[in-house]
Amino acid sequence: MKRLLMVANPFPPMVSAGNARLLRFLRHLPENGWETTVLTARAAGPVPVPDGVRIERTAAPGPESLYALARRIRPSSGASGRAQVTATGGGVHTTGGWARADGGPQAPAARSRRSGPVNDWLMIPDPYAGWIAPAVLRGRSLLAAEKFDAIFSSSPRPSVHVIAASLAHQSGLPWLADYRDPWTTYQFRRYPTAFHRRAHQSLETWALRRARFVTAVNAPIVDELVARHPHLAGRTAVLPNGFDPGEPADDVALGEGFWFVHTGRLYGREPQTLAFLSALAGLPDDVNVLFLGLESPFVSEIAAALGIGHRIRVEPYVPHARALGAQRAADALLLVNGRRPESMSSKVFEYLASGRPIFAISPQGSAARELFAAVGGARCVLPDDAMATPLADFVGAVRAGTLQTADQSLVSRYDAGALTAQLAGLLEEITS
Repeated sequence: MKRLLMVANPFPPMVSAGNARLLRFLRHLPENGWETTVLTARAAGPVPVPDGVRIERTAAPGPESLYALARRIRPSSGASGRAQVTATGGGVHTTGGWARADGGPQAPAARSRRSGPVNDWLMIPDPYAGWIAPAVLRGRSLLAAEKFDAIFSSSPRPSVHVIAASLAHQSGLPWLADYRDPWTTYQFRRYPTAFHRRAHQSLETWALRRARFVTAVNAPIVDELVARHPHLAGRTAVLPNGFDPGEPADDVALGEGFWFVHTGRLYGREPQTLAFLSALAGLPDDVNVLFLGLESPFVSEIAAALGIGHRIRVEPYVPHARALGAQRAADALLLVNGRRPESMSSKVFEYLASGRPIFAISPQGSAARELFAAVGGARCVLPDDAMATPLADFVGAVRAGTLQTADQSLVSRYDAGALTAQLAGLLEEITS
């Protein structure tokens, strides 16, 4: 068995959609000849920690005291800080932190987060910058005391790449950097000044100079990285997210009527969700939506304003087995992507494996649309499309049984076991 040091944060018990990718790699790497030690931060949360995996945790000093100071400087508006949402003939009006939407669905502004300015101005490359030094010290101790063959890190958060690059530079071990989202060009990253932009860019360049190989979950991320870092040409590969047929799924009953299911957070995709809910309001009263994994009250507030609160069910964090069970119990699945080409939620592969039809809100030329064009199973609309007619047609086709689902023989290419074998092959290459 060769030995791999995986630098990961977030990691269970912390909640994160990215955990699924790492846990699947950890599950299948031993059968491909690799024993893994995980270097991560101390954390709390409800996610089960994987059995049979050696985990080394270090302190992760965070900016909580700065957040507390920001709360004193910028207190919440109103007694609760909650948005007030009302529906009128002209559309949806929101106050108390949301932008106003007139004449149809428009983008609601993100809620003001006191942590945002602290993170943007002071935390480079991310809010876990304080974890870098303790992790590097612990990693250096591990590498000095034991024999490892390679280092692997997967972002976001980019602090994992800074740690892995430092350890690779000091030890001479080959490092494979994995990207689930871009770093410096991430669509939701905001730079308060040109200095901050240059700082992130310089740090990423410094790190990638020490990478032996780079993988990313889709081609747009890989292409953009090579365009900005030409030295990576010939040293990159697309390693998609996938699904694991061996993961357990609960037996979930959704109730009577037609049920859409959406799993996971929205991550800034509230405008597209608002457009979907506005279109849903025009459908028969038995068409419902279950949102699993949402902590924000946005969906519930908008649904109430539209008069469809009784058709919308929202649950915060649920175990992965319940999410998988709900996907399989659904009449249809809702996918809400961002607006950039690389936008493709990792859950899309679970959606496809469920065999359920998908209503996807995704930009033209996106990785998600290319995937659906290859395997089928989805009806796509653009983020700014009028959705009432396409959504009504989609529901009608699903009810009539005329909508073809994904070709499972093609979907099987994204089995986690096969994808982990590809990762193991790349690790073998960089260590040979």
